[in-house]
Amino acid sequence: MIRIKPEPENHFFCPKCSQKPVVREIVMQSVFTLADCKCENCGIEFLQTLPVSHTVIDTLTIDKSEKKLYAIDTGKSWLSEALLKAHCSHRPEEVRIKKIIYKKHDHVVVLNTLDFLYGHVLLKLYNSIYHLDHQKDLGLIVIIPKLFEWLVPGGCAETWIVDLKLNDLAYNYSYIQKFVSKEFERFNTVYLSKAYSHPNFSTIDIARFTGIRSFDLTNFTQLRPTFTFVLREDRWWLRGPLDYWFYRLCRKLGTLKMGSRVLSMRQNKLVKKTLSLILEKLPGANFYIVGLGAAGNFKGRARDERKRSIDDSVERDWCRIYAQSHVVIGVHGSNMLLPTAHAAGCVEILPEDRYGNIVQDISVRYADRKQLYFYRFADQYAHPKTVANKVISIIENFELFEKNMSRNVYPAKQEPLAIGRLRDDIYAIH
Repeated sequence: MIRIKPEPENHFFCPKCSQKPVVREIVMQSVFTLADCKCENCGIEFLQTLPVSHTVIDTLTIDKSEKKLYAIDTGKSWLSEALLKAHCSHRPEEVRIKKIIYKKHDHVVVLNTLDFLYGHVLLKLYNSIYHLDHQKDLGLIVIIPKLFEWLVPGGCAETWIVDLKLNDLAYNYSYIQKFVSKEFERFNTVYLSKAYSHPNFSTIDIARFTGIRSFDLTNFTQLRPTFTFVLREDRWWLRGPLDYWFYRLCRKLGTLKMGSRVLSMRQNKLVKKTLSLILEKLPGANFYIVGLGAAGNFKGRARDERKRSIDDSVERDWCRIYAQSHVVIGVHGSNMLLPTAHAAGCVEILPEDRYGNIVQDISVRYADRKQLYFYRFADQYAHPKTVANKVISIIENFELFEKNMSRNVYPAKQEPLAIGRLRDDIYAIH
């Protein structure tokens, strides 16, 4: 946590002379939280990010007069560009913010989950469980986009629900800052959550967010094998390099709407072939298709639960499907966060340009070697047989894996054996 009231922790530095500045105000633009600073040594006025969420290790600074960006640790990146866009794209209009107070506290920790990317919001929200379980003396305030209101866990002191679309949260709204500053006046002490962008999910029960319990491994072999494909129509499982270059050409020519349908239909063929291969080995298997879109159909092959738009009702229905799925299959992206939080395992199509982001979209349920068993990855141009074989293996080899690698091992926590006692035991043997 970072204290921002009664007096902000001052770990900031001038980007020109490196001296410690005067912190005049803490500014919450929407995604970014910054300190409004002035260096009394050289006179520069600047905004500098607090070490939270994606800026927890990447300090970004903006010269207020020149609108110049200093990216000390990262150089030019998507993060620095996002901050500069927010700062230079001021939105003066009023924003609807609904404040819900569940219980009053004088000392609070604020978790800001606002972001323009779906997955970032959800990952930040996961941090709420740590505060609820480990800082019971502080009231937790969650600032959240309206789309995610249904996921706020019980036990929070307050929820501030911002009624903006995710795309709009890429901009700087002065109204949000005014609202937050005014509300902070009610509290004696205010801390800001670190809002880690990739918290340890193995300690989190997803039911505290969705109200739906994840797949129970004790029932793994008793239940009918069930598989769910999580499809997107803006990122695809591709047949090969030609599909990739077709996508790039459509994007360049501005014909991506047409190209999207073509690629989605090709993706459907890959899915259908995979279904057929799985059925050859697991004839009683059950299949679901979920995701945004409606290209083609899977009639007679799987229950098609795709939608053209989503709301909390749709997402709850999908989570119920994930929770009864032995394996979820999909292309890398935020679309895999809730599926992997509920299902037993996954097979993910990982594009080459996403290798550096591996497992960022996996809500890792396990703290042992089950991580390697249940979370499997395939190449961006993987053949249906490759994907099917990974899925089938998770089912067919589970009992042997569970006995040899999960059940028949020493317990995780043991009393350490004292060296002196061990030496005495050896002497006694001799």
